[in-house]
Amino acid sequence: MMKLKVCGMREPENIRELMEQIKSDWMGLIFHPPSPRYVDSIHADFIQQLKVKKVGVFVNAEISDIEEKIQSFGLTTLQLHGQETVDEVSKIKEKTGLEIFKVFSVTDIIDWNLLEVYLPFVDFFLFDTFTKSYGGSGKTFNWQLLKDYPFEKPFLLSGGLSLDQTEEIKNLQSQAPQMKGIDINSKFEIEPGIKDIALIEKFKGKI
Repeated sequence: MMKLKVCGMREPENIRELMEQIKSDWMGLIFHPPSPRYVDSIHADFIQQLKVKKVGVFVNAEISDIEEKIQSFGLTTLQLHGQETVDEVSKIKEKTGLEIFKVFSVTDIIDWNLLEVYLPFVDFFLFDTFTKSYGGSGKTFNWQLLKDYPFEKPFLLSGGLSLDQTEEIKNLQSQAPQMKGIDINSKFEIEPGIKDIALIEKFKGKI
């Protein structure tokens, strides 16, 4: 069964509902200030106590900022969604010791050589649709590109995933078994930062 990451969570009541009804494998918290799903520190104490793997989503952030969010929110995983270099990712991995997702935003091609150098320092790659706002666009990319994925390193699929795509997702996994999970966000929202829990439950039942 594929793992599920629900990203862009923010409001305590919505988070409680998610945890009670869905029990996702990861819960994503966005720490990129321009995002409409940005998580304010006002909810840090509540989120820190949650018994779920908490993914902090960062875009070209300073290590000091990442470390502060790890402490405040009890993060277990870091999602690096910007242009972080191999050197930066290796330093973040060494300094924090946490699980790392390195995001690659896809346009019309994927240069596997660019990914290969990150292999020693990441736990999962995550493929998302390229947008200037770093995700949350609700748009998909050409998943056929992932059928040529050449590494053993597992990856997650993201980018505009919706309830209507469950058969396509399962078909992709049959052709690219390194795909171990999916990352959902905007297509399951009532408004930015507020998820439709019933819709997520229906989606999870189909994958």
